[in-house]
Amino acid sequence: MWREVFILACCLATFGPAGAQAAVPPSQDGVAALLSRLEQVLGSGNPGAYRSLLSSVADAKAAEAFASAVVDPGASRVVVRERTRSDLEGTLPGDGYQLMVEVLVERGPQAQLSTWCLDVKRIGRRASDDDVGEWGIVYQKVIGGLPTLHRLGLNPRRQFTGRDVVVAVDDVRLAFTDASLFVAEAGGGVTGVVVLGRGQMRFAPEPASERGQLRLFAGTDVLETPIDAVFLRVSPQEFTRRVTGTMVGRPVDQHEWTRANEIFREDVGKSYGLDLGDLSRDVWSLLPMPGDLLAEIRTKRFGELTYTKAMSEAEDISLFDRTTRRNIAVYASTDQLARRGRFFSDEDRADYAVASYDIDAAFDPARRWLDGRTRLKLKVLAPSVSTLSLKLADSLDVESVISREYGRLLAVRVRNQNSIVVTLPAPVAEGSSITLDVSYSGAITPQAVDRETVGQVRGEENPDVRFEESYLYSNQTYWYPQGTSGGYATATLRVRVPQNFSCVASGELVEAVAAAATGRSAQPGRQFTFVAPQPARYFACLITPLVQVASRVLRVGVRDGTEPAAHPAGVRYASVNLDVKTNPRLQSQVRSLADKAGEILQYYSTLMGDSPYPGATVAAVEWRLPGGHSPAYMAVLNQPLPGTTTVSWRNDPACFDNYPEFFVAHELAHQWWGQAIGGKNYHEQWLSEGIAQYFAALYAGQARGRDVFDSIIRRFRQWGMEKSDQGPIYLGYRVGHIKGDSRVFRAVVYNKSAAVLHMLRRFIGDKAFFDGLRRFYAEWRFHKAGSDDLRHAMEQESGRDLSRFFERWIYGSSLPTVIFSSHVEETSRGPEVVVRFDQVGELFDVPVTVSLDYADRPTTDLVVRISDRTTETRLPLAGTLRKVEANRDGASLITVTGK
Repeated sequence: MWREVFILACCLATFGPAGAQAAVPPSQDGVAALLSRLEQVLGSGNPGAYRSLLSSVADAKAAEAFASAVVDPGASRVVVRERTRSDLEGTLPGDGYQLMVEVLVERGPQAQLSTWCLDVKRIGRRASDDDVGEWGIVYQKVIGGLPTLHRLGLNPRRQFTGRDVVVAVDDVRLAFTDASLFVAEAGGGVTGVVVLGRGQMRFAPEPASERGQLRLFAGTDVLETPIDAVFLRVSPQEFTRRVTGTMVGRPVDQHEWTRANEIFREDVGKSYGLDLGDLSRDVWSLLPMPGDLLAEIRTKRFGELTYTKAMSEAEDISLFDRTTRRNIAVYASTDQLARRGRFFSDEDRADYAVASYDIDAAFDPARRWLDGRTRLKLKVLAPSVSTLSLKLADSLDVESVISREYGRLLAVRVRNQNSIVVTLPAPVAEGSSITLDVSYSGAITPQAVDRETVGQVRGEENPDVRFEESYLYSNQTYWYPQGTSGGYATATLRVRVPQNFSCVASGELVEAVAAAATGRSAQPGRQFTFVAPQPARYFACLITPLVQVASRVLRVGVRDGTEPAAHPAGVRYASVNLDVKTNPRLQSQVRSLADKAGEILQYYSTLMGDSPYPGATVAAVEWRLPGGHSPAYMAVLNQPLPGTTTVSWRNDPACFDNYPEFFVAHELAHQWWGQAIGGKNYHEQWLSEGIAQYFAALYAGQARGRDVFDSIIRRFRQWGMEKSDQGPIYLGYRVGHIKGDSRVFRAVVYNKSAAVLHMLRRFIGDKAFFDGLRRFYAEWRFHKAGSDDLRHAMEQESGRDLSRFFERWIYGSSLPTVIFSSHVEETSRGPEVVVRFDQVGELFDVPVTVSLDYADRPTTDLVVRISDRTTETRLPLAGTLRKVEANRDGASLITVTGK
């Protein structure tokens, strides 16, 4: 478990005690004096001295065995810090405590960090209230710790001259003809190396998609660039295997030593490094595991690049640009693919699953402050776990973590990773249930409603208009402790806000009552209670002044007059409660939204056979640009105030001028796609965004007619064709990431994938397509799914092998070119037009519309399915043919040329 925490590709991983400021008395008292004496005893190296710390009622034999195990005669420095204090059962108030303490024992360049539970009692009676008295230990236990820590440093007395020095690992080669090397040793070998000299880096990723990203970054499929220094971290057992060449010792050159040491000090804390806070100011490190490698590479052209090989990651190879903080490449090595296969889920290596959350949160929006308590009910999935990693915002201090089964537990903060690690007192077996109560508080910044917001705009804002305050806490803020794999769970949420605010959240509102105070505020407030009976991937809340615009009950899930069968996952609802709320100034603007939202939900439910959640709240809030965000049970929509800004955002993939309901239709589709079914990993974002985009287009056709639908499809094609070379749909968030252009992401992951779905529908037929979607939804409802799962459902319904279709359109970024020709022949059946398509380059499966333009009757459109190098089809003529065109409707992502 610790390995997964520390080996975070391209990230700074530092540790510090969570909740270090919590529950520690501000002044010296008897307990603090006892801990000071404990620190002295541990520093003395004499186990026998531990007896002087004991209470008369302590178990002397148990204490002696404990002291023999923990007192290190070779200790050079010992630090003991109290973290939490609670009343000890069976003692009078103030006469006994249970303490959680952290103990750092240094032994030269090594250290051991552990967490102890100490029961302490007052010795004798107090003479007065001011008498702190003496205290003694009655019980002691080590409840957790880290592997051996190392204080690394370059050896100032060792320098090597290197000849033909090469560092070679998957797809990367760092080569120096002549070099100077300085080493840091630990664990019986060399674990850190600084190489100085004129060298060459060659990075040649195997996957075609990664070569495409490298082209965007460096202009070439293979990155070859001069380098002048490398900082390397390896397992001590693998140094001689990873670093080859001739290395001969030589006298230390102080100028080179100074430069090497500067590089080492700058880079050593960026990975495998720990910051122990008030225990030590030094940087302490863990050792890389066998098979892992990290290289900080100083290049002439690209600045500092970080290459990592991390065996514990599903995608174990990465190249990271530290200057722009962007991933250039992230992928699985050949060996990793052989072990796990092509597809993976974030849950594959999860140690546990969260079954339910009970979240109690008090917000003070003016201070952006949160006081929270969350109960998590977990089930262990791994064969054995001794630590549990939770996601929680870095800015929140953990005050306590208490398990119903194991009592108070140590929580260690993983800084800059929005994570804490909870140490269990003993390994817990697979199938075990654990309940954690986590208390936390701190300042927390809300997230923007930017999931589907438009990107680059032009225009002017009215500086005199102030927007209504709104605070959204959702999946980007980690405002409550949650599982690391993002699995499905049910929840109860109690949210307290100031009197002048309201709240909507993931779940059905069951109660709204006055509250005496909001968090640490003395002002009266309001408490809103929400229950989420159907599982969700994450939970969100919006805090802002709101008024009710509409509330109605919708009948859902009826298709062709028949009620669908119940789904195996969760409960099926025949009706849905729809609430529409908004900021007060938007009431008149939003009233029409209620009817439209109801129509959209009902339409989607007829396509899929149900609504996944029993309620949906649409909340419209003031903002300068349109946008939206759609957690389970709710959708938040940005609504510009009339006259507040004049903008032009037509040059954006999210703009559909002839379809003003775009944002609400897209956001409501996320209740099915993105919420009821989530992606197994970041590669599967298109299953959320692409299907939601296509459903929005389907509703446009339903509500506004075929012409509007066709114009949206053409716009999907336009953006897909224009930006397809920026990466395949399957790259997810990484499309556009290198250049920092969110429009590219929307063009490919939203629009191109929606166009691909339309082509799939035309390729296999309407019935097979919609039956396939319903099969996919029924099989994966409230689970994470992948592209291969959708393909399987479509193959089951269509009876076709769709491997090549998905390979080309989802995992590839190239587009087909076809040569089109036609001629008319007279046959015994009458005149026929012979149309021919010749594919150039890679073979695609693609449907193409052939339009027969008649002089004496309306144009006829027919779909021709192309799968072979040459496809020839005869079409009967119904009149005087004027011309024949291919893909005139723009429904396929192809380039058509003529002979």
